[in-house]
Amino acid sequence: MSEIEAVWRRIEAWYELHGTSHLLNSGATDQAIAEAEKQLGVSFPAELQESLRRHDGSNVMGWASGELLSLERIASERRIWMELLQDGTFDDNAKHNADSEAVQPGWWNAAWIPLDADGGGNGAVIDMAPGPEGTAGQIIDMDHEVGPNGPQYQSLTEYLEAVADGLEAERFVVYDGAVVSIDEMEEGS
Repeated sequence: MSEIEAVWRRIEAWYELHGTSHLLNSGATDQAIAEAEKQLGVSFPAELQESLRRHDGSNVMGWASGELLSLERIASERRIWMELLQDGTFDDNAKHNADSEAVQPGWWNAAWIPLDADGGGNGAVIDMAPGPEGTAGQIIDMDHEVGPNGPQYQSLTEYLEAVADGLEAERFVVYDGAVVSIDEMEEGS
């Protein structure tokens, strides 16, 4: 069993236990993945391909960080970021993270693949063009107000393991059909 399959089994067990398996989308086909790669002009890492074959994202608010992006939503999020990059919106931030050896400087990079979204313009991305001390496939956090930082995780497997750990440690609950962190619930009360 692969690491991706093992961690997805843990995540699926939590969703099943809470009667929310419907919040995880069915898997994508190899053809759909290949078409998305072609459309986006990027090659997905093997971990992402395997994960997408298992679950093509989640429903909005069906994931620990908001939404695990489907192929369609990856394309949509990436298109927005790429338009901003290409029209020069980020030119003043070209040296952001210049002191990082793990992440290339700048506000957005064409080799980043959106992974999840919180609904407020922030989310994790897979970095396929890391800095000299980074690792291809590392997960960085992209905050639309403060820019990218990280890496948060060295791989998609590590990211999914952190999600599984949080679910199993009961740091998340299902509230009104959404997966919500206990911290958010306490802040809202």
